[in-house]
Amino acid sequence: MESKKSYTEMMKAAAMTRKKAAERSVMEIYIDMVLHESILMTQKTKLLTDIDAALDTKDKGLFMKLTKELNELNVSYG
Repeated sequence: MESKKSYTEMMKAAAMTRKKAAERSVMEIYIDMVLHESILMTQKTKLLTDIDAALDTKDKGLFMKLTKELNELNVSYG
C-alpha cells in the first residue's frame, strides 16, 4: 500500500522547510556579524598597540601613518 501525503501535510512540510531556511539565514547573519566584529576589534587592538610603540620610540612618521589607518577604520566601521 502506498503512503500518500495529503495536501495539508505537504504544505506543512514545505512551510517547515522555509522556516528552517529562514532560521539558517538569520544564524548565518549572526555568525557573519560576530566574525566581522572580532576582526575589527583585532585590527583596532593591533593598531593601538603599534601606535603606542610608535609613541614610545618617538617615530612621528609611523605614528601619523597608523593613526590615519585607525581613523579610516573608525570611519568605515564605526
